[in-house]
Order: sequence, then C-alpha cells, then structure tokens
Amino acid sequence: MGSRMAEKGRLRELLNGNSRIKVMISRKRQGVSYEELFSRIEEAIVKKELYLDSSFSRTLLAREVGSNRTYVTKALKTHGVGFYDYLNRYRLERAKQILSQRENSTMLMEEVACGSGFSSVRVMNHCMVQSEGVTASQYRKKILKR
Repeated sequence: MGSRMAEKGRLRELLNGNSRIKVMISRKRQGVSYEELFSRIEEAIVKKELYLDSSFSRTLLAREVGSNRTYVTKALKTHGVGFYDYLNRYRLERAKQILSQRENSTMLMEEVACGSGFSSVRVMNHCMVQSEGVTASQYRKKILKR
C-alpha cells in the first residue's frame, strides 16, 4: 500500500512540473476541445442572441454551453478575445445596424444601447469610438447622410 501512495505522489509531482500534461488532462476531463467549446459558445451567443442581455455573465454562458467559467475563458482566449470584448463585438454590430436604419433616426441613444445589450450609452460609445473612431450619434449622422 505504501508503494502505491509513493507512486501517486511521484505522478502528482511530475504533473505539477509539466503544464502541457496538465492541459491535456484538463481538456480530457472536460470532454471537449477548446475549438469545440468555442463553436458551442458561438452557437449559443449568436442563435439565442444572448449578447442582448446586458447582465449576461461568463457563469451563465458556461452553464449554457455545459462547461465552466475557466474553460469558457480559455476557449475564447484561443481565439484571441476576452469575454466582454467578444460580447461587445456582437453588441456593436447590433447598435450599428439600428443606427443605420432611417426609421430609427429619432431613437434615443439610451434605447439604442439598451436594444443592443450595452449596459449604458457610455459603454456603447466607448466601443464605437474604439471600432469606428466616432461616437454612436456621430456614426448615425455619418451613415444617414449617405
């Protein structure tokens, strides 16, 4: 019995020293690759439009795709994006779509932000400036001039 415990101890030491083995075991324990998990994330976010909920969290996404927060984060990171940046890409596209439609030209920016899943106009404008170089209202003016 003592030698069996010693073997487990040596195995644990080996695993602790080799992060590549840890990752392989973690993926196997999870049952899916990061690529497959990312596909599940994409499907859930896009088809169910989960990004429209401004209080949507990594925990809720993990539940939705049958995983945990850590694996969701790692799956997103393999595609070079963080959780909120990922959600905000979709939110920004929705906001630009709303702002581009003439029938929405009198919509308040608060309505556009809320309808796109942003928690505030400030956050929407921050994302818009990073992406387009202009605020949401400037974007609408520019697009509707055409």
